[in-house]
Amino acid sequence: MNTLRLVQRILLTLLFVLALAPDLQAQKRIGVIMTGDVPYYGAMHDAFVAELNRRIAGEEKIEIILQRPFPDPIAWSNAARKLIAFDVDLIVTYGSPATLAVIHEKTRIPLVYAGLYEPDQAEMSGENVTGCGFKVPLSSIVRYFKRLKTVNTLGIVCSSIEEDSMRQYATMKEIAEQHNMKAEKIDIRGRADLDGLKTKKTDAVFITGSSLAHLWLADIMEILRREKIPTADIFPDFAEAGVLMTLFPPPQQQGQLAAEMAAQILLGKKPVNIMAYTFRDTELVFNLVEARHFGIIFPIELLIEATKVIE
Repeated sequence: MNTLRLVQRILLTLLFVLALAPDLQAQKRIGVIMTGDVPYYGAMHDAFVAELNRRIAGEEKIEIILQRPFPDPIAWSNAARKLIAFDVDLIVTYGSPATLAVIHEKTRIPLVYAGLYEPDQAEMSGENVTGCGFKVPLSSIVRYFKRLKTVNTLGIVCSSIEEDSMRQYATMKEIAEQHNMKAEKIDIRGRADLDGLKTKKTDAVFITGSSLAHLWLADIMEILRREKIPTADIFPDFAEAGVLMTLFPPPQQQGQLAAEMAAQILLGKKPVNIMAYTFRDTELVFNLVEARHFGIIFPIELLIEATKVIE
């Protein structure tokens, strides 16, 4: 009798496991690498999750494994290796350093990137790789500065551990020199490097899309406001830390397109058959509150170019 009951229990257990099998097979896991707590990438990720849920609802069960490494080469590599070890079905990365860390691991797991500056210049190729990025007309920032004040020396905040930040530095340096400005490099690799903002005499500062710089944006802006140095940025100043003007591609569009690409891959399409895309539309924000702090008056011709004016 006991033997019969044992056999019945085993059969019931097997039936239960078989009933769950379709659900287990339908479960998809997406690994995401979002550097630190950079608000720009956070907004991108929120848009990604919302759009993915809209597209996949009812078809697949999705688990998202989110990695938030500190902006550091070792941390980026460790985050990539963890997701590969988890054997996720897809990896999504925000920003160039996280993307390059995954590519360096030479994994066969499909990769979708977003938030990359000029991805066509960053060698983001491979049959398992696709995604979207952006291009910003950096020359416009120099033009705006020249309309607002005399700029003999332009400070450029960058990070030599971030490939895309250094490309932005090189481009802005060339543009500044074309306008007879001296370009002053302010390399941020650690918090101690913020002291360079105090020692280097500049008339204005441009902040590249460095993860490190934006992790410490509030500290950077506190120093620059105290030194009365106006600032431009290519990431939006969500926290209104005091940036005078920002020229940036909307993060929501990139997150939504990344979700569309991810959904196609999860439903069977190969990344090599999904064309990468570069966004060129930008939003321009002028902060008149900060302008008054610096004694700057925006000409009406500039104000009408703005997408948003903070008063």
